[in-house]
Amino acid sequence: MRNLLKAALATGLSVVAGILSPAAAEEALTKVNVAYDGFTMTSAPIQYTLAKGLFKKHGLDVNLVFVEGGSVLTQALVGGSIDIAQNGYTPSITAAVAGADVVIIGSMANRLPFQLVVDPSIGKPEDLRGKSIAISKFGSSTDTALKFALKSLGLAATDVNILQLGGEGTRAAAFESRQVQGLMSQYPRTQEMIDDGSKMLVDVTEIVKDYPNTAYVTSRNYLSGHPDVVKRFFMAMGEGLHDFRANPAEAMDTTASFLKLEKGPSVEQAFRFYSEKVFPQDLRPSMPGVAAVLAELSNTMPAAASVKPESIVDTSTLDALDSEGFFKALD
Repeated sequence: MRNLLKAALATGLSVVAGILSPAAAEEALTKVNVAYDGFTMTSAPIQYTLAKGLFKKHGLDVNLVFVEGGSVLTQALVGGSIDIAQNGYTPSITAAVAGADVVIIGSMANRLPFQLVVDPSIGKPEDLRGKSIAISKFGSSTDTALKFALKSLGLAATDVNILQLGGEGTRAAAFESRQVQGLMSQYPRTQEMIDDGSKMLVDVTEIVKDYPNTAYVTSRNYLSGHPDVVKRFFMAMGEGLHDFRANPAEAMDTTASFLKLEKGPSVEQAFRFYSEKVFPQDLRPSMPGVAAVLAELSNTMPAAASVKPESIVDTSTLDALDSEGFFKALD
């Protein structure tokens, strides 16, 4: 009888544990507020990581939100409503140079993945003089990319009319309605516009080899207070980016859904382009690239000239993961 009672009690406890374990597991997760600033391919890996449950696998309950505009996202980070941000290097470094508690801890793009797309009537660089070109805003990555593109064509920013029109969708709409004759775009939209008869005049990814675009940023206060959370975040992202590259079909499904596009040649082309040319191998930022951003920023913000990259970048978490063999183990 005693054995029967023990067996029944064990069975009952097992059932109760089975009922409670999902909730208990949820309670064990650490909540993290993470934000990104663009509906672009550079945000596809973090969307994939979330969709595959990899953050939860590493003990994190990630609340992933979209915040339009790198400057606004930086303010949210500094204000404490966001813990970790996937943000542009330029707004992040601008804030750091100005003295804000902002530190770059990783990277999703160490290249400028932008293309200057123009109306098919533009036959040669000189045809751009006096024409209107859309960017998101002055001081943004699109602004920097346009300056590189124009320089490669022998033109200056003053040779064209630069309009601040916001996100890529708004810029594309202005281009389609012929309010502007050119815009800074990214794949897969670039390919869609080319397929519709527009012309890619410059691929900035090809002419500027080391100028970072998309960073992972936090505050030093959060990094020092939550080192294990930051470590688990990068473990999830490292695994997510590796799986993203290794599973093209699933990655493209997630990407198409996130960007609200039909899965097809343009999404596939974008997947190949970013996987091969833009996304890093171990999420670490390029220090020469950060130096290049500081040098460019110093033209409008003189204080940037005296800032060393090492003072606004902290790769200690990623360095530790690398020394532990985490990234090698993914291969």
